[in-house]
Amino acid sequence: MHRDMKAWSVGLLALAAVGLATSTQAADLNWALRDSPRALFAPVNYSGDVMIMSLVQDRILKFGPDGSLQPDIASSWEAPDPLTYVYTIRADAKFSDGNPVTAEDVAYSLNLHLDPKVGSQEAALLGSVDSITSEGDKVTVKLKEPSSLWKFMPASIVGYVWEKSSVEANLASYGTPQALPVGSGPYKVAEFVADSYVKLTANPDYWGDKPQFDNITFKVIPDDQTRLLAMRSGEIDGTLNVPNTALAQWQQTADVVDFSSFIWRGLTVDMTEAPFDDIHVRRALNYAVDREAIANGLLAGLAVPASTVNDPGVFSGALTPEQVKAGYDKIVSFPFDLEKAKAELAQSSVPNGFKATLNVPEDSATISKIAQALKDQWSKIGVDLTLNMMPGGPRFQIILDHKPNLGIQVIGNVPDAPDPAQMAFQYFSSKQAVVNGNNSSNFKDAKVDELIDQAIQSTDPTQAAQLVLDAQALASEQVPLVSLIWQKSVVALKKGWTIDPTFNAFWNMTHWVDQINVK
Repeated sequence: MHRDMKAWSVGLLALAAVGLATSTQAADLNWALRDSPRALFAPVNYSGDVMIMSLVQDRILKFGPDGSLQPDIASSWEAPDPLTYVYTIRADAKFSDGNPVTAEDVAYSLNLHLDPKVGSQEAALLGSVDSITSEGDKVTVKLKEPSSLWKFMPASIVGYVWEKSSVEANLASYGTPQALPVGSGPYKVAEFVADSYVKLTANPDYWGDKPQFDNITFKVIPDDQTRLLAMRSGEIDGTLNVPNTALAQWQQTADVVDFSSFIWRGLTVDMTEAPFDDIHVRRALNYAVDREAIANGLLAGLAVPASTVNDPGVFSGALTPEQVKAGYDKIVSFPFDLEKAKAELAQSSVPNGFKATLNVPEDSATISKIAQALKDQWSKIGVDLTLNMMPGGPRFQIILDHKPNLGIQVIGNVPDAPDPAQMAFQYFSSKQAVVNGNNSSNFKDAKVDELIDQAIQSTDPTQAAQLVLDAQALASEQVPLVSLIWQKSVVALKKGWTIDPTFNAFWNMTHWVDQINVK
């Protein structure tokens, strides 16, 4: 491995760590979901449903308690040169149907993201990959160029291992109720009834430690009040779908814990489309956003105003707090100021205002409330924003399709790896202003590209982090985004139950239920 992960340990020690074993075992866990999973198959569903996938599918590698990469399906790995990674696949792993996990399955799983016929939503995360092959018990990944990001990807959503034969037999419907996924993780999918529930049972063929629960049922309860009543009655044991506006009610019923999750919420603005190609318009939109009101009013104090994509906490361990602050002080900021917003718009190509449409995922109460706040705030400077409510999957697909005239797109994102270069790469690199890329601002700047590329290729974590800080600051001068907030997450548990302190931004890429301490 080319970057020493120990350098990231301060502040990132527990990222994606496996929880401590509990002394009391509960046979069943009932967990509430707000929305029914679209598909339990990562290539077509880059979303919160990974919380289920991570219990069913093993990954090639995993994050350990100290933030380092550790073996999972790969028993060992090496990087003989900056462009080559070789993974040795363990011999004792089986899928839940009894078939052995092979290197061929692992290579196939990674190659799914490179197959244009699959159209993987995670394809951009493998942008540096040239080829993936298998021979015997080895999987070899060849890169086009050195990439510090790649080493984390086998422990992320792209590292899930799928059974080649079962996927090929059901590719069009894989991960749906019609074609249940097969994994080698601690649980297997027993039932999946759309809009109702997903039931997991312990996988008797699991090669690792016995899972904490015999059965886990994810119950789909869309209505916030009904979900609260289910918690109160004991129908469910916990949920991560706690409405920010009802925290006080939930705290009376459950043990509610917030945790750092590095969530960034903001908007991309297509800089190639009028009127957003006018920097005065982009500045006006930024000045007209009351981030404090959104953070404190809508998010109940679980968020703070954001100035760029990376939560400053991502840099902990690589840089000192003073260095991080100095880097963020260079970012062009836009405090809420309607007079400045009007003055910028007056200098623009649309001095009297304009109309725009924002696609809003109807299955996200948080984004819906933020969108309504933006509509109200922007109306004060003459911007007539139409909110187009639509299903979350198709809305996100519009961003990934990356057709002309993307306009304004609302984004909620968390890093897939403990490396600040990832989010900077996704939103500021011209390499991401493509189909399946996240740069829906179509922001392109040669100097920013150079800084990000240097950060990704650097073997010095301190140098890489500083390069990312510089890239963020330089990109901000052209105002490609309307950054809104950095947000915490909340989990509600049955009274007396606790969550291990390692529960954090990367919780949903772990066997997270083992971090629940049952009383």
